[in-house]
Amino acid sequence: MLVALTIAGLLLAPAPAPPSPRPLREALRVEPGATCLTADALADAATTWLGRDTIDPSVARIDVRGDPARPHSVAIALEIRGELVERTLNPPRPTCSDLHALVGLAIAIAVDAAVLEGLGYEVIEPGEGSVPQAQDPERPPLQRRSRRGETSEGPVRRASVSVVAAVRGGAWLGVLPGLAGGGGAQLELGWRRWVDLRAGLFGGYGGPRAIDADTVVKPSLVGGRLDVCAALARPRVRPRLCFGAAGGALQSGAKTPGVQAVVAPWVALMVAPELRVWATKRFAIDFAVDLVVPVVRPVLAERDPSKQGMVGESLPVPPVGAVVSLGIAFTIR
Repeated sequence: MLVALTIAGLLLAPAPAPPSPRPLREALRVEPGATCLTADALADAATTWLGRDTIDPSVARIDVRGDPARPHSVAIALEIRGELVERTLNPPRPTCSDLHALVGLAIAIAVDAAVLEGLGYEVIEPGEGSVPQAQDPERPPLQRRSRRGETSEGPVRRASVSVVAAVRGGAWLGVLPGLAGGGGAQLELGWRRWVDLRAGLFGGYGGPRAIDADTVVKPSLVGGRLDVCAALARPRVRPRLCFGAAGGALQSGAKTPGVQAVVAPWVALMVAPELRVWATKRFAIDFAVDLVVPVVRPVLAERDPSKQGMVGESLPVPPVGAVVSLGIAFTIR
């Protein structure tokens, strides 16, 4: 009798309630890296695609990792029942809102696919006799691997190298005696969006400068420079700080017999905070301020006619100068 009552109690007991859905924001973890992704905006985008703000409790976590160097590369990893579903997105220079929408859509697709598989639907994996399907290169298929199993092997990702050409022009303050103007052109090689190596040529003209009442010179400077720049990668702007050296020749621009050093060497150290603002995918506007510290400073001087071999009036190059410039940049690759 007791056994019968026990069996009846077990049969009549209510079935355990299924686990309730969990908030999507609770499972989402975002490491933006060099991207503009934020957890709140990404949760809103995924909620819009899913049509709800909750996910199946079998989804343990959703990790979104932005590439530390490339602002448009994102990896998504979804953990369900001890397995990982992974996907990598590399859209070509989207806006910040487009990137949030694209990653939110990828999360929604991954969540729904994982839940369907958990309900017993067959998931066709590549290489198992499946029918070939067309694939969008910007939306690669989901790939699944066990956390305790073999790791999937992918192609080794090489450092991304960019080539940018730029031209600039602006005001020279104290680089030549007085106020001058000039410009230049440069070629840049960039690695992983945070370091650049660049080389350039420049020239400037100072206009007429009087040494005394009888002698007028027209100083000009031509030369080259080599810089190393450290940058911060952002979707539309790229601030950076550059350090380098420059060398060239200072010309007096006068053929007066009494003027010495018609052509003289010039060497300087340069520090430049800069800002690059991308207007399109390939064109950008540059703002820069170069601090110029001459190491070799020529002096424009004339001989003292009353004393043999002596220097009379002179026009020295200032010990510190600055260049305020504006320019454009074009991405070659």
